[in-house]
Amino acid sequence: MIRTIALTLTLLVPASSLYAADEKKDEHPADGAPRIVITIPDQTPATVRPASLLPMYVGLTGLQAYDGYSTLRGVGRGGSEQNPLVGGLAKQPAAFLTLKAVSTLTTIYAAEQLWRQHHKTQAIATLLVANVTMGIVAARNASKVQPR
Repeated sequence: MIRTIALTLTLLVPASSLYAADEKKDEHPADGAPRIVITIPDQTPATVRPASLLPMYVGLTGLQAYDGYSTLRGVGRGGSEQNPLVGGLAKQPAAFLTLKAVSTLTTIYAAEQLWRQHHKTQAIATLLVANVTMGIVAARNASKVQPR
């Protein structure tokens, strides 16, 4: 163990002192020497996210969570899932909620990718359609699942 530490220090100390010497030499380059200049572009309105994007993510997540809750509650009270694509999963809560989570994350991921690829209108439209659709589903569920 001591040999390993000694060998490591023997290799690292000379390398670090050479690196430090190189840094000191380049601190004040002579006039006309090549330099690398890094500029950070200002955030223009085209690159700034709209204020509505994050609330739409949160809204979609909340609506999906409510849909999951109300569907499982309705099925637990003897109701049935009307969506034939997920009808069988409604009797398996873990699988159903996993599907809801994956659906939500996939929609958000798709909107994020559209935004990053400069399809900003499509990203907002995707989230708007998803939120309106889930809002309709949630309202329908709320009218069907009433407290006893």
